[in-house]
Amino acid sequence: MLKKIIITLLLISPIVIFGFEVFYTKPKNISKRELTRIYKKYSITSKKDSSFNKKVGRIFVISKVEAPLIPVFAHSLEHSLISAFQLNGVDASVVMGKSPESDSVTDYSKEAETFAPDATMRINIKPIYRTRADGYQAIVGTDFDVSLIDTATEKRVWHATGKVDYIRMFGLHYRASESNRKEFAFSTTEAIVSVFAAEVNGQKPARILTVTEDREKHGQRID
Repeated sequence: MLKKIIITLLLISPIVIFGFEVFYTKPKNISKRELTRIYKKYSITSKKDSSFNKKVGRIFVISKVEAPLIPVFAHSLEHSLISAFQLNGVDASVVMGKSPESDSVTDYSKEAETFAPDATMRINIKPIYRTRADGYQAIVGTDFDVSLIDTATEKRVWHATGKVDYIRMFGLHYRASESNRKEFAFSTTEAIVSVFAAEVNGQKPARILTVTEDREKHGQRID
C-alpha cells in the first residue's frame, strides 16, 4: 500500500509543480539595467541621508493628490502603493490626504501611532497637462515629490522627485483619457517604490507592472 502511494505521488508531482508555476507567479526582481531605465524614464532625482542605514519594514504613507486627479487616479494609487510595498517586503498603510495646494493640514498622528511605522512617507502629486489642438487641457501624467521621515529621529532621510509624462514616454500620438489615469497611478507607484526599495532598503526592487491587463494577469491590485 505504501509503495502504491509513493508511486502515485511521484507520478502526480510533476503536474502539481507545473500547476504551481503556471497559476502562482512569484514576484520577480528587476535587474540593475531595468532600475536604471526607471530612473531615466521618470526623470528621477533623489538623495538619501548617508547616516540612515536602517531597513524600513513598516511604512505609513500620506499621499496628497491635486483635485483633478482624485476621481480616477487616487483610489488606484492607494491600492497600488500597498501592493507594491508588499511585493518589496514592506508593510504599508496608505492614507489619501488633502491636495497639495490646500493650506489645510490634516493630522494623521493617531493613525500613524496605531500603525507604529519605522518611517513616514509623504507624497505630493500634481497632474501634468498638455494642450490639445482643440484647446482642451488634457492630463498626460503626474509630477511627484516624495519625502521619507524616520520615526525615531523625525528627520527627513530620503527625498525624490520625478515625472510620469506619457507624451515624453510614448510620443505625441498618445491620446490621454480618463481610463489611462489608473495607469498613471501604476507608473507613479513603480517610480516611487522601486527607487525607495533600491536606495533606502538596499535591495533589488520587485517588478511593478504598469498596464492594467498585466496587473490583472499577475495578481497586482488594480482597484
